[in-house]
Amino acid sequence: MSTGGDGADLVQLFRCPFTHGPYLERRYRLQWRRARDTEHAERFLAAPPEVPLLRWEHELPEPCVLHPEEVDTHPWAEDDTLPASLIARIDAWDDAQVAEHGPDAPSYQYDLSIPPGWRVGGYPSWASTGPMAIDCASCATPMGLLLTAEGYELDAGSHSWVPLEDRDPPLRGKASIRGGQSLAQPTRLRFGRDRDLHVFTCPANPGHPPQWVLA
Repeated sequence: MSTGGDGADLVQLFRCPFTHGPYLERRYRLQWRRARDTEHAERFLAAPPEVPLLRWEHELPEPCVLHPEEVDTHPWAEDDTLPASLIARIDAWDDAQVAEHGPDAPSYQYDLSIPPGWRVGGYPSWASTGPMAIDCASCATPMGLLLTAEGYELDAGSHSWVPLEDRDPPLRGKASIRGGQSLAQPTRLRFGRDRDLHVFTCPANPGHPPQWVLA
């Protein structure tokens, strides 16, 4: 896991609620801190800023509680993210699952590879763009995934990741997901056209600028 240098082991992600420039770009910032310093958090807290007049509700995050869970993830299976022979075996397994279980069959990409939602570390999902090489702009070192932010914590395409307490036991597959919008989208934020925001950092030098990738 990346750190911010100088003993920093706590990171905050800030997003400007407004768009900028002719391409309506979002602006982000990483702020690294030392966790032990937050014992005196009043040093960091001031009067909350007034909420600006925003055009869309999803531009302002909804306060919510974090319940971290450790899971195993595996690389996105496309192009050269995995050996070609292994991708062929995965494709054959997917086809066999569909033949046996129909539309609710599990698949590698959505049920075994990468879960939806906010994630720390692991592998990026390339569902919208296809795999991309992300190198540091300062030193050309391949960058590592620090954080993924996503608009939805669960979806019908990745129903196997839904917590047991959010499923309807008598039902199977996508139909088993229960709960309203507050469950599926607790932060209320959206990134791009329902894409993932991947935050990459340089493993060679934490002082090098991060990269923000919508995929």
